[in-house]
This record gives sequence, C-alpha cells and structure tokens, in this order.
Amino acid sequence: MAAASGQIWRIVENQEQAATRNITRSADAQSRLEELLDGNKPAYLPDTEQLHWLLKTPFRYPPLRHGSRFGSATEPGILYGSCERDTAMVESAVYLWLFRAGPEELGPLQQIRDARTALHFPVSHPRGCDLTRTQLTPYKQRISCPESYEFSQLLGSALRAADAGMIWFHSARAVAGTNCAVLDPCAVAGADMPVQEHWQIQLDTHSCWWGRPGHTAFEVSLRDVTDASGIIPHPAL
Repeated sequence: MAAASGQIWRIVENQEQAATRNITRSADAQSRLEELLDGNKPAYLPDTEQLHWLLKTPFRYPPLRHGSRFGSATEPGILYGSCERDTAMVESAVYLWLFRAGPEELGPLQQIRDARTALHFPVSHPRGCDLTRTQLTPYKQRISCPESYEFSQLLGSALRAADAGMIWFHSARAVAGTNCAVLDPCAVAGADMPVQEHWQIQLDTHSCWWGRPGHTAFEVSLRDVTDASGIIPHPAL
C-alpha cells in the first residue's frame, strides 16, 4: 500500500427537492418529519461529522443482504465512486435496469424519465491500494467479477484489517473504467463541498441517455452491460 489521491464521481438521486415535501403541508412540518426520520436511522460513524451529508451517508448504513464489492453484510458501509464521470453513469444505469427488472409488469417503469446529481470531489489517504496495477491483471476477473463478490469481499476484509483507507479497482460494468472504494471516511476532505452537476436521464429497454444543457450527452446501451443471455449479471440475482 502507498499514499493515494485523486478525484472521483458519485451519482445520487436529484437533491433539488426533499421527497418528504410531497406529504407535508408546511416547511415546519417537513422539518419535523425529517428530524423524526433521522432519529430512527443508524448513527453516523466516527470521523464522518465534518463531511457533506451526501458523502457521509454511505458510511452510515451497512451493505445490503449480499454486501457490496469489498464489504460483507456485517461490515461498515463503504463510499463508492468512479474516476470517470461516464463510468459513474454506467454504474448508475445498471442499478436502474436491475430495479426495473423486478416488477412483472413494468407499467410506468417502461420508460424512466428522471434527474440525477453527479458529485465530484477529492479523495486522499496515506494507505491506498491500487488493484488496477499491471501486476494484478491476472486477478482482474476475480476482483471485478460481475456476478460474484466472493473473492473481492475476502480481499476487502483483508485490506480493511491492514488499515487500507481506499481501493482503486476496475469497473465490472464499464470497459476501461476505474472505480474507487473509500473505506476510511478520513480519505474524504471534509472542508471541500463536492461539485454538483444536475443531469436529466431517460432509460428504457434499450439504453440510458444522460443530458445536461451545455454538455455533450452520454448514452449507454443495455447490450453493453448484459451477458450472452441478455441478463445483467449481479451477485444479488
């Protein structure tokens, strides 16, 4: 391990309007509801107090039932991001397609029109692990396996035990894309407000389009992230 630093992207749901405002009658009622909801959530981890709330939230919750790429279901949460904005958009589109694959009848999910916020922020840690190094190419498929976390979770536990603060690794979804797993909240500069970009998305059974005024649009095809049977491989499936 060695000192590591860089800038990463993370895609979150649009933050321009609080979802709870749709079910409250006033700003005071909304604030009170937000307080009640927050009081029933897990406590924030130590060393996250200084972080922007959008960046400290991933550390607050443990991974889902199947865990995450480098974290088991019983370990603290991990903040994931991508070195390239396009890679972050591909990763985000994959989870939208997986969500959309759940219902038997798509109904309004036949075509999703929504908005997303792209966060861009610096990360730095004295103990980083770069799994994209050429020497580790023979392990690339096992580390970034699209349908299994078995190897990568064992590796993540070992790196956490060795006090690694962040991990660079190949994306399992975007060709030539690089992702980052932040294990230690101290790797995120607390004084820096993340740069925020607001993007419109349109997703259907063929592609996911990302557009923003003044920027070149980006589009990912469903075919680019499916296997030979047309299914998106994922450990939870």
